[in-house]
Amino acid sequence: MHPRAAISTAVRKVLGSVTHVVTTEPVAALTFDDGPDSTSTPLVLALLEKYHARGTFFLVGQAAADHPDLVKQIAGGGHAIGLHSWDHRAFPGLSSRERRRQIRTCERVLGPYAARLFRPPYGEQTVASRIEASFMGYEVVGWNVNSGDWYQSDPAVLSQYLLGTVEPGAIVLLHDTLFDKGKAAHGVDAEHTSWPDRRVMLQALEIVLDRLSGRYRFVTVPELMCAGQPRRSFWFNKSRSMS
Repeated sequence: MHPRAAISTAVRKVLGSVTHVVTTEPVAALTFDDGPDSTSTPLVLALLEKYHARGTFFLVGQAAADHPDLVKQIAGGGHAIGLHSWDHRAFPGLSSRERRRQIRTCERVLGPYAARLFRPPYGEQTVASRIEASFMGYEVVGWNVNSGDWYQSDPAVLSQYLLGTVEPGAIVLLHDTLFDKGKAAHGVDAEHTSWPDRRVMLQALEIVLDRLSGRYRFVTVPELMCAGQPRRSFWFNKSRSMS
């Protein structure tokens, strides 16, 4: 490898966030942010079990501390667990010390069930926060398919979008719950959203699993990364979703 190419690869490894995987295998990863939630998370787990699919759950530490039984249930179902901070505050507005505390506290709550995966709240990070996560041993995981399930009110529209965009190696952003229930963020008017209601997402998820089962295997992010070449992008500052 040319020295410049080697340097570029090393920089991307430290600063880049995984968005998808280049693969010819019919595999994709469904990821679920903001949980666990006592009502909606078990319903997601039941759907995944029904269709023999595995997912990756990026859990908020505070919620995980309130529902340790659900953390065990997620892990026991063969799903992967990643960190989504302690209390879901956007990392760019926090001090370096507080960002590290957010990760470490969440890490302690999740204990042996967590993989070395991290997704920053709202998908927002800076170069500094990305380097910190890397030095703490975490792979930052973004996505390349954004469901928009925090505002979409029609399961047919949501499922049709997902059916048209999921492809081999995709990482799909979904939410088993919404940690910031009822709060507007990033220009979204809470009055015109389906914030706490996960029924639309659940209906769309079942349609997608029903239609794509047999054509795709839905695997965890670590499994997906073993199925091809992870692609990393420089993903900084901009909010990509309500993740």
